[in-house]
Amino acid sequence: MNVHLSPACLRLACLAGVAAFQAGSISIAQQPGTGQVPPPAVVVEKIEVQEVTNPVQFTARVEAIEAVDLRARVIGFLRNVAFKEGQAVEAGDLLFEIEPSELEASLASARAQLARAEAIRTSAERTLARNRDLFARNTVAQATLDEAQAAFDIAAADVQVAQAALEKAELDLSYARITAPISGSIGRATFTAGNLVGPDSGSLARIVSLDPIRVAFAMSEGLLVTLRLQEAGGGGIDPNALDLTLQLANGTEYDELGHIEFVENEVDPQTGTVIARAAFPNSHHVLIPGQFVTLFVQQRNVPSLPVVPQAAVLQDREGRFVYLLGPDNTVSQQRIDTGARVGVGWAVTEGLNGGEEVVVQGVQRLADGMAVQPSEGQPVSGGGS
Repeated sequence: MNVHLSPACLRLACLAGVAAFQAGSISIAQQPGTGQVPPPAVVVEKIEVQEVTNPVQFTARVEAIEAVDLRARVIGFLRNVAFKEGQAVEAGDLLFEIEPSELEASLASARAQLARAEAIRTSAERTLARNRDLFARNTVAQATLDEAQAAFDIAAADVQVAQAALEKAELDLSYARITAPISGSIGRATFTAGNLVGPDSGSLARIVSLDPIRVAFAMSEGLLVTLRLQEAGGGGIDPNALDLTLQLANGTEYDELGHIEFVENEVDPQTGTVIARAAFPNSHHVLIPGQFVTLFVQQRNVPSLPVVPQAAVLQDREGRFVYLLGPDNTVSQQRIDTGARVGVGWAVTEGLNGGEEVVVQGVQRLADGMAVQPSEGQPVSGGGS
């Protein structure tokens, strides 16, 4: 029997056939295949052994160990300024010279006064000797002898006064030459030649010692306790116990190591810190009093330990662990004990020896004994993510 279908029915029949074919294809695609799911991709990193340093950072200020303000001890006109501002000077170098003429005249007068006093004393001594002889022969009275003795005593005292005046005049003349009491760098002269100076003139110039130089900083109580424990045996603070390094204002590292020189004996209750001072060699005068530097303090002879990236470390009730990559690309759980933080990692005190490969990315989806697709460096994108 022939059945005639209209064009609309034919279109509906074609659409139904296409839908049925697509549904069959989807059903076939969704059926489980015979292949296995690929292992997850992970990123691994080799464990390196490093020195476990944990430096403490302080903001510090540079200070001169010695500093002297030069002053005039006598009144007079400056005859000479014998240095250039900013130059290095040695102890004993001539720096200023005061006009000595008036001081030399005072010295000559003092010498004359001493000679006069000594002559008077000599005359009084002879008079006393004669009166003693006459008194022994009952020629003069006791009162006369007493007067002669008093005159001699006064003359002898005058000699001592004149001697002291002479010594002062000599000392004043020596003060006309102002020399450097310490070695160091001298600043600008506040007076030039021709000016009248004296004890009330203030500082003529300032000398600061630059080598060695001191760095002052506020030490934390924790570091102070560490130092005190190290010296508990009765010795002082061991200068070899710590490494002290500086970072300068331009970000460069200072090329000399310092040592703790002095620690104050009281802790500031407001800040919980104590002022400490460290000494640094400064032969090139890179460090200048008054400047700020960054001080790093760390223990010397630190141990070398394996360092594991922080991202590789997991923790459960039993403690911390990592996943180690085996030779067959399977991972195994390894328990570890960690110590100090080192950068973005942990120092491992037990559980690793160095050289192992640990999973640093993709650790959350792992289990002990699971096979993985390892790669080093940047994480792998795509399947397994």
